[in-house]
Amino acid sequence: MTVLFVGMTILLFLTLDAIVRRSRGRADVAAADIQSAARGYPVRLPEGIFFARSHTWMSLLPSGKIRLGVDDFVGRLLDSPSISYLKEPRQRVQKGEPILVLTEGDHSLTIRAPMEGEILERNDRLIKEPNMLKEMLFTDGWAYTIVPTRHSDMKHLLLGEETRMWIAEEFCRLRDLFAKEGGTNNIIPALLQDGGPPVEGALKCVQPQTWEQFDVMFLREAGEELPHFK
Repeated sequence: MTVLFVGMTILLFLTLDAIVRRSRGRADVAAADIQSAARGYPVRLPEGIFFARSHTWMSLLPSGKIRLGVDDFVGRLLDSPSISYLKEPRQRVQKGEPILVLTEGDHSLTIRAPMEGEILERNDRLIKEPNMLKEMLFTDGWAYTIVPTRHSDMKHLLLGEETRMWIAEEFCRLRDLFAKEGGTNNIIPALLQDGGPPVEGALKCVQPQTWEQFDVMFLREAGEELPHFK
């Protein structure tokens, strides 16, 4: 009887071990799929950095302050933009309020605040060295330091795997936008790399209305009032 009990116990543990290994295997496969998808879109998405759906990134400092900047998705679509600040230190800012303008030639994109807070400082060095958006984005390429009104607003931001899944969807939406552009002037082959992401600086090749549509589709949070396009 004792031998039978021991045998059944061993069998139970072996079964549980097999289930755990199978679950871990599925998790590893899922993680590998996400990492593979992220590698397919050459934008920087560091661990520990928060992202807003309006394409800003945020780094939470130990003091509770937040440094924020423009994410790599927007930065890589521009060639050599000029940067204009719309806010000064000690000013308060509301979520969705314009805080930064990126200008390329005759066109511009407006970057909006991802949360409510008070601006402590801005990085004026970015005006003189806009290349930091590409070369030192998450170190010296920040735009503002703010004190958020509510740290609980951070829960609405994206982090880790959520960010990677979201950015893959954003590139799909971007390809759809550029496909419409290609339908009018056959420009899409110049913008897209053999089924991959758009080439760097791709926005400089598109029509003014596409800039406006990009602003509406990608640089505004859900719920903001949107202009009507014909």
